[in-house]
Amino acid sequence: MEGGVGMDAIGPISEVRAHLPEVVDKVRKTRKRFIVTRQGKAVVIIISPEELETLEIMADADLIKSLIRAEADIKAGRLYTHKEVFGA
Repeated sequence: MEGGVGMDAIGPISEVRAHLPEVVDKVRKTRKRFIVTRQGKAVVIIISPEELETLEIMADADLIKSLIRAEADIKAGRLYTHKEVFGA
C-alpha cells in the first residue's frame, strides 16, 4: 500500500481486504483518502466522515455563498450578540 506524507494512499483491493482494520485506522487518523484499485484502476475511495462532510459542504453553493457573506460581515464588524438577536 502506497502513500507518503500529505498524499492519498493507494492499494489493491486484495491488500485492503487483508488489512482493512489498518486501512480504516489510517484513514481515521490522517483524514487522507485511501484509493482502492482493481487491476490497476481506481474503483472506490475510502474517506473519513469529516472529509465527506467537507465535500458535502463544498458541493452546496448556497451554503458556500452564505459562509462568504458571514466572513465579510465578521470582517466589517457586523456582529450581534445572542441577546441582541433573540432578546434573552
